[in-house]
Amino acid sequence: MTRSIKIVPPNSLLFVSDPDGGQPPYPKRDAQILATDSCVSIACCPFVDGETAVTLGECRQVDPGYPPAFDGLLKTPNRAIAVSTVEQETILTANVPSTTTRVRAWVNKPSMPDQVIVGFE
Repeated sequence: MTRSIKIVPPNSLLFVSDPDGGQPPYPKRDAQILATDSCVSIACCPFVDGETAVTLGECRQVDPGYPPAFDGLLKTPNRAIAVSTVEQETILTANVPSTTTRVRAWVNKPSMPDQVIVGFE
């Protein structure tokens, strides 16, 4: 099932991880997407510029047809994936079939995107 929301994330940052969280990547200035084996961080539209549309779903359902900005494996020990904010507010969740999940992220701009799509398989 695909889920979407529009949000103004604090600090213009989203995290993708197991619902219990993970080890977030160390911040790097001007980095769009950073990852560890348990957490992906995605910089998005600054709050002064408006909302960011966030979509979460299976890759086959959400793939927009262009190459992802991120493609990697994520530890998901609870067989679930969550998109959350820096304030640890979960905004979207989905069940996944395994304890290791392939995650892809697409953004509509190379910096400060206002559309973020997270797919899993």
